[in-house]
Amino acid sequence: MIDIDPIIRKANSEDIPAVAEIYSLIHQKEARGEVAIGWNPKTYPIRETAEKALLDNTLFVMTIDDEVVASAVINHIQLDAYSLPQWKYPAPPDKVGVIHTLVVNPNYTGRGLGKLFVAFFENYCRLEGCEVVRLDTQEKNIGPLNMYPKLGYHLAGIF
Repeated sequence: MIDIDPIIRKANSEDIPAVAEIYSLIHQKEARGEVAIGWNPKTYPIRETAEKALLDNTLFVMTIDDEVVASAVINHIQLDAYSLPQWKYPAPPDKVGVIHTLVVNPNYTGRGLGKLFVAFFENYCRLEGCEVVRLDTQEKNIGPLNMYPKLGYHLAGIF
């Protein structure tokens, strides 16, 4: 766990290089076989992923001592696969908060930052009037697949 309080805030244009670097570091780890995420380094996530989310005002970053150490996109967009499961808690699309592309700088993993980001996401969505929250991850991305159930999330399907 981390012994200081990170700050989570909406991203700004100065954060984009750091977010893109986190994406790159994760892609490099996967290329070396150190992690299995399932992302394509040529298409997702890439710098343009962060830039689009910034333009949409949905990119958030976590900082420690002004260094960006994690990021995520928070919005109401549910991918096509979200229409497949029978949701335990159905809700209209505008009342569903969704977190996408939650990443932690590999130099900061294992300190509980992902859990802190998910807690922020839940609270943010609650304050925004969301009735439910949803998330997804790649089937081979073991870290989140292990973490999310510990946080009370239930597997709705594998697609």
